[in-house]
This record gives sequence, structure tokens and C-alpha cells, in this order.
Amino acid sequence: MESASTWGYLHILLFALWLGPDIGVFMALMVVKQPERPFAVREACVNLAQQLHVIPRLSFAAMLPAGIELTQALSVYPVNPMFRAAFWIAGVIWVVLIVIGARNRGTPLAKGLSYAEITFEVLAGMGFVAYGLNSLATGSPIDDPWFAAKLFLIGVVFWVAIAAELSFHPFVLPFAEIREEGSTYEREEAVARALGNTLKSMALLFVLLAAIGYLGAAKPF
Repeated sequence: MESASTWGYLHILLFALWLGPDIGVFMALMVVKQPERPFAVREACVNLAQQLHVIPRLSFAAMLPAGIELTQALSVYPVNPMFRAAFWIAGVIWVVLIVIGARNRGTPLAKGLSYAEITFEVLAGMGFVAYGLNSLATGSPIDDPWFAAKLFLIGVVFWVAIAAELSFHPFVLPFAEIREEGSTYEREEAVARALGNTLKSMALLFVLLAAIGYLGAAKPF
């Protein structure tokens, strides 16, 4: 029980470190979307958002080993030692990729690591979704519906995180053009469209995290 309390506390802490800074990112991007703001303010908010977003990404990565340890400590599902080791290895590698990418932001290395991270998230999302859906449909390998539903939603979170990341990419070029050549209707429209899609993805992410937290705390079914 002591182990479960420790891992449970860490799980909650990582959840807070994920959601809190990402709300800051959301608010910063809302400012960036406003063309009437001075460009220096908008650019500062972009830099702030990119720096803040590293914390939720690290929290997401750390959730893998923390989650598997909590699952074992609560005896929700028997954890195979190899499965446990795989989660730890994946989590550590993911953290390393994020740190290296953040320290080399704007370089070809960071871009390559970003694609590697997205590929991993696609595959991890498929795994969680398939595992959760199969358990919900058949009661196996997980017979607790609330836990199966939680795994399914975690898989969806991977995909929504990818959607937010990819939605932001079209923002970079028109915003750079505004910096270099000035604002135009077309450039501001492209910025607003990219940020609008990013913010929608983030809003959906917040809803999913709230639902996952509720399932874990209330175990409603």
C-alpha cells in the first residue's frame, strides 16, 4: 500500500505538471493569435509557449513508467516483468529525445527527433487503443471496464497530442514572414487558422485528461 501511495502521488504530480503548463501554453497562443497585439509581444508568447510545452511533454513521457508501476502496486492487472521493463526503457528514451530536442530547438536534429517522437506516439496510441477496446469488448485481458476505458482514452491522447503538434507546423512560415516582411491579411489568416486548429486539439486534450483523471479516481464502472 505504501508503494501504491507513492506511485499514486507521483501520478497525480505528473498529471498536474502536464495540465498546468499546457493551460499556460493555451493562453499564450491565444495572445499570439491576436493581430492587434504588438509583434514583439506575440513573438515573446510563442517563445514562452514553446518553453512551457517541454514540461507537459516530459510529464507525458514519465507517465509511462509511473503508470505501469502504479498498475502493479494497485494489483489492477498483473504486470509482466518484460512489459514493465519495456515501459521504463520507452519512457527513458522518450525523455532523452525531448530534452535533446528542446536543447537544439530550431535545428535539423530537433526536427528529426520530433518526427521520431511522432512515430512513437502513433504506434503507442495504436497499442493503447487496441488494448483498451479489446478489453472493453471481450473483458480480456483486462476485466475492469473503467481501467480498459482509461487505457483507450490514453491511446486517444497520444493521437490528439500528435494533432496539436502537426496543427502548429503551418504556423511557423507565415509568422516568420510577418516578422521579416510585415503583416498581411493572408499571413494573419494562415496564422489564425493554424493556431485555431492547435487550440482546438489542445482543448480536446484537456477534456480527455479530465476524463482519464475521473476514471482513475472514481472507477465509475
